[in-house]
Amino acid sequence: MKTVIAAALVVIMAAAGACTRHHVTADTTHRVEIAPIHVTVDVNLKVQKALDEALSFQGDMNEIFTEEELKQLQ
Repeated sequence: MKTVIAAALVVIMAAAGACTRHHVTADTTHRVEIAPIHVTVDVNLKVQKALDEALSFQGDMNEIFTEEELKQLQ
């Protein structure tokens, strides 16, 4: 009788252990940082404006430069 009770307890414990549920989660989030970018693109405009102001007192650009020099300035 003791062996039957021991066998029954083993079966009950095995059945109770099989009924457990495991839940595994994984963190799949990624952190993205966007850093500010500072770009200055008005350098050529300032040079062209300074050139125009420096040469404005001398008259027309065609009178100062040759055709080849004007093509290089453009």
